[in-house]
Amino acid sequence: MNSQSDSKVKEVDVLVLGGGISGCTAGIALLKREDLRVTIIERGDYSEHRYGESLSSSVRSTLEYLGVWQKFCSTQKQQAFFSQVSWGSAEARRLGYMFTENGSGWALDRLAFETMLAETFIERGGSLLTKNQVVTCEARPQGGWRVLVKDEHGETYVIYCRFVIDASGRRGVMRTNLNLALTVHDRLVGVGCIGTYEHSGAAALENHVEAAEYGWWHVTPMADGKVSIVLMSDPDILNKWHASQPAVWRALLSKTTIGKQLGEVELIETPRAFPCYSSYLRCAGGKDWVAVGDAVASFDPISASGIPRALATGVHGAFIAVDRLFSDGSLLETYAQAVEQDFRQYLQTQWQYYQRENRWPDAVFWARRRAVIALSKDAMIQHVNFYESKITVQPLHLKCNEMHDLWNLCQEGKILKQVLQEFQEKHAHIPEQKVLLGLQELIEEGYLEIKPEEEEDCVFFNTERLYFD
Repeated sequence: MNSQSDSKVKEVDVLVLGGGISGCTAGIALLKREDLRVTIIERGDYSEHRYGESLSSSVRSTLEYLGVWQKFCSTQKQQAFFSQVSWGSAEARRLGYMFTENGSGWALDRLAFETMLAETFIERGGSLLTKNQVVTCEARPQGGWRVLVKDEHGETYVIYCRFVIDASGRRGVMRTNLNLALTVHDRLVGVGCIGTYEHSGAAALENHVEAAEYGWWHVTPMADGKVSIVLMSDPDILNKWHASQPAVWRALLSKTTIGKQLGEVELIETPRAFPCYSSYLRCAGGKDWVAVGDAVASFDPISASGIPRALATGVHGAFIAVDRLFSDGSLLETYAQAVEQDFRQYLQTQWQYYQRENRWPDAVFWARRRAVIALSKDAMIQHVNFYESKITVQPLHLKCNEMHDLWNLCQEGKILKQVLQEFQEKHAHIPEQKVLLGLQELIEEGYLEIKPEEEEDCVFFNTERLYFD
């Protein structure tokens, strides 16, 4: 799929980096105006398999606004979505939409959905360049950007644009080019692949989520008798269990209820790893650019909110581009505040989801996600004990080198708030919550002693307070 096979676009009004859901949504929304030249740069060509997804019926209003609702209905079966959830107990519960008892939604053919959006963008006059990728983005003195792009043959060319919408996902092209810090809240990765399910009961196969000591599994039926199978965990845990190795991955799957129900599955590909961490870009945009989709905030797949947020931020990104090009550009600040507030709410919801699973209280994966902060930032360090630089046990919330850097900043008489500030100057990507949990871990392990405080001075955080200003 390529709307510009014979010529290269040299100058446009808005350049969208990424032709996924958020990028195509932004492009379609922009083309509601007839006076804009819009181009999308996409690394792929819409031929690669996409893992199975679901879609909440709440997105219908957005699809209607984009004018693609009828196309969506014609390209998707709109089969009712049900999920078998083994979370909190070995017994599976059948829910309407993930953890919502009375929710509703549809099983989604992700590849068909993305292809439909891309085709709509082209039909409405947009330029889509597939198998192309951005090399660099340079701000121009007069405003706008000079973007160097490499095509599928390895040749480079330049696109000049007045505004950039970064829909490049967790890669964050603009963030990388501008050297902006991305706040990362966990290290979740998925190891999965697509297989063929030939059991006679294939039609009855439903989405299934199952917790395990080392993470959780997600199985989703796809079109044409295929099924996507993904193991979610942290990199260090996967390494310890050797779970990234295909043979081990299959062996772990076979021991789950999901694996036993699936029986023999012919894998189309070797299980591969991909990022699923939760992250937030505090700088949501600038004078002539804005980030949307996973480029501005990414979420744990357990929230089942990635696609609705991709659609919503894509539309908002289009509004911000138009506001900047034809008005005072004030919408960006409002958008950034909304993204931050949404991410705060997400953190609370994520914590609540993981609190529901308590069968493995000492397992590292679950301990990281169930931890509660019970430490005041205003507490004073009373005593510092020697910390082994080559610690034999992996810290729970930080990496070994990060924990050692944190301990190095601790001095008698120092307020923890000052330690937090100094640590984040060097490790800007680590959120304050994780740093506090690291300090709490140092105290629990006996490396730090905190001056005793009155009970009312202590701060205990629960589901109502998981994010710090």
